Amino acid sequence: MRDASIVPHLESRLRTNRYVAIGEYHVYGADADLPVVRRVVELAREYKLFLHSHSDADAIERQFKQDPQARILWAHSGFDAPDKVRAMLRKYKNLWCDLAFRSDHASGGKVDPAWRAAFMEFPDRFMVGTDTFTPERWHFVVEHANWTRQWL
Repeated sequence: MRDASIVPHLESRLRTNRYVAIGEYHVYGADADLPVVRRVVELAREYKLFLHSHSDADAIERQFKQDPQARILWAHSGFDAPDKVRAMLRKYKNLWCDLAFRSDHASGGKVDPAWRAAFMEFPDRFMVGTDTFTPERWHFVVEHANWTRQWL
């Protein structure tokens, strides 16, 4: 997110196409305050788009400081522990979490009690995912879907 050429490219795409989100993009900690990220957050506000942020909790907090009304889907729930995820969901009503590429919430096919508490407190703020960022990962979609059905 240090490449300034991202901004004009994104602006051009947003002018000519319809989207519901920007991302998934990777940003961590204070890098969320870089000019490129700030502009991405502004564009999401301007076009009423979700942000799909592959970030740590610090970067999520910084993006909400830039736009308290932002709508953020937190990729992989930041790979944070369920208590941290719950705290973030309590703090930000426009934060949703995906569970892609993690299995700690349901190892052994059974939902972890701390994660269950998070799911019960925020039943409409989690989504499952596959994280198929390369074609090789598509091979695991069926297996992952079956595993997800088991713990759901």
